[in-house]
Amino acid sequence: MILNVRVLVLVRDPRGTMQSRKHRLWCPGNPDCDRASNLCMDLVSDYSAAEHLLKKYPSRFRTLRYEDLSLNPYEMTQEILQFFGLPFDPMVEEFLDTHTKLNIGGVSSTFRDSKSAPFHWIKDLMWNEIESIQDACTKAMELWGYRKAKSVSELTPSFDPLVLPAPFT
Repeated sequence: MILNVRVLVLVRDPRGTMQSRKHRLWCPGNPDCDRASNLCMDLVSDYSAAEHLLKKYPSRFRTLRYEDLSLNPYEMTQEILQFFGLPFDPMVEEFLDTHTKLNIGGVSSTFRDSKSAPFHWIKDLMWNEIESIQDACTKAMELWGYRKAKSVSELTPSFDPLVLPAPFT
């Protein structure tokens, strides 16, 4: 018996994940949350699982980088809905119109400028934090298509941490 199941795995640049987790009360002191090495071991494992599952179930399994969704929320949302066999309803479009353009509320708000949200780590993390995460996450970043910063001077608004195309696209 084959179940009609579809799986979407969402991954994020570990630098962005670690920066975001700094603002969560439950994270500090929890090794499964505040250690980049643990996060990146999971990302490497997820990549291996994704390779296997995509070969076995190419029409039922998909991966997506958070940054790609954030930079292209309409296009990516349409692709996600299509993957799940759902329509791009006008209410979805309205939600995107109202929730992806402005930062309103605190860290748990759903109102975000989606084009800048994934890259807060560039200005919010200290260079030594970025280096530490990159050192612990070299393999995961390479697999999932994230470019390492070579120096603090490289971290300008024009720095693009995404390697294109994204893996598995």
